[in-house]
Amino acid sequence: MARYSRKKDLFVVAAVDADIVGQLRSGRRQWWRARWDGSVIDALRRLYARVAFVGVEAGRLDGLGALVRLQPDLVYNLSLSATPSESTFTACLEFAGIRCTGSGSQGIALANDKIRSRQLLAAAGVRVPRFAVLAPGASLEQIDLTPPVIVKPAFEGSAFGIGIDSVVMTRQEALDCARRIWKRFAQPAVCDEFVQGRELRVGLIEGRDGRFQIAGISEWEYPEAERGFKTEKKRRNVHLRPLRPSKVPRTLADQITAIARTALPKIGVRGYGSMDLRQDQFERITVLEVNANPGVSDDSPTWNNPSFDRNIQRIVEAALRPRSMGQ
Repeated sequence: MARYSRKKDLFVVAAVDADIVGQLRSGRRQWWRARWDGSVIDALRRLYARVAFVGVEAGRLDGLGALVRLQPDLVYNLSLSATPSESTFTACLEFAGIRCTGSGSQGIALANDKIRSRQLLAAAGVRVPRFAVLAPGASLEQIDLTPPVIVKPAFEGSAFGIGIDSVVMTRQEALDCARRIWKRFAQPAVCDEFVQGRELRVGLIEGRDGRFQIAGISEWEYPEAERGFKTEKKRRNVHLRPLRPSKVPRTLADQITAIARTALPKIGVRGYGSMDLRQDQFERITVLEVNANPGVSDDSPTWNNPSFDRNIQRIVEAALRPRSMGQ
């Protein structure tokens, strides 16, 4: 692999969702996805002399063809996040021999699968919520969990399919939630024991030694009326509060780092990722979700330590390192 001794030697192309290309070109970033991805592109332009972006649309090969023609040194993969097409597009990049940031197709597919990823994490000794898989036709007897429970789609991200009525106290209510998910998403539901406590989001980036390091820790602040969880539609009063490194107990940071270094490689996450965690009243850490290729933006406290530009640079550097077969 070539060594890039000067910033201008690197040609980076960001792969973004096709429907925000117009906003990125005009500079009128009205949608949150355009603002987030635009902030990454801005940082790349501050860091590297040659930066472009290409729109990618699910089910079409136009974007992939454009990337092949451009022959970039690296694709910064921002497209199709947390959608069924995300791992497929990444597999196409791999097949075309194009190096990209973040996880490969297998890691993305596993991270987006709440069932298989939980099984793998639990087998590795990582604490996850007790849960039941509710496939279409499931019965009340399959929900052997202590209430409250939260019901969510098995293969969706970004709180899709979660409403303020998704946390319930009875098996019948849980099954009713599952039926709504079957009808809307045509996929199984996952019913979790609801872990009460602080919810943290941790940004993680691979270091030079290949081990994940904490980029930042934030804490979700919820209005009490929403019972302490993110929903698909009601995000107005939900905020991420930065936790300064000096305010995070060393024992907690060490515990989170150890969990990350077990959890992320176990499901094939590489380069960078994030974890959503709950810390209960007994200070036990439960992994709610591992995110491959998570959303990154300059207004997120999770990615601003020591600075947003430095973390974008670290993500790029992680993608450029040689990897052994299977990584």
